[in-house]
Amino acid sequence: MPQLTVYSKAYTATSDLPFQVDVDTRNMVSAVNIHCYNQDCYYGNVGMQEGIIRANAVVWFDGKIKVSDLWFKNLTAGQNTTVVITGILIGGPGSG
Repeated sequence: MPQLTVYSKAYTATSDLPFQVDVDTRNMVSAVNIHCYNQDCYYGNVGMQEGIIRANAVVWFDGKIKVSDLWFKNLTAGQNTTVVITGILIGGPGSG
């Protein structure tokens, strides 16, 4: 049975500009959970962040996602959110 590698990475916004939690384009994950802490945030792709995750909520995706394709932005200016992405690493450094 292959060994599974759990992926987990966090980022706290430092401005009101869109941000990525992970910029490594090699990291692919499945069974993705996105945790939002402290403040509400938008999520989406590089060109549009219109989905909303409320503070202390979790959004999940049952599929494969390249982590660097996910972008986030504070919902309210000046209220910096913390985003944590967890999942099973299926591609990228350390994926075995």
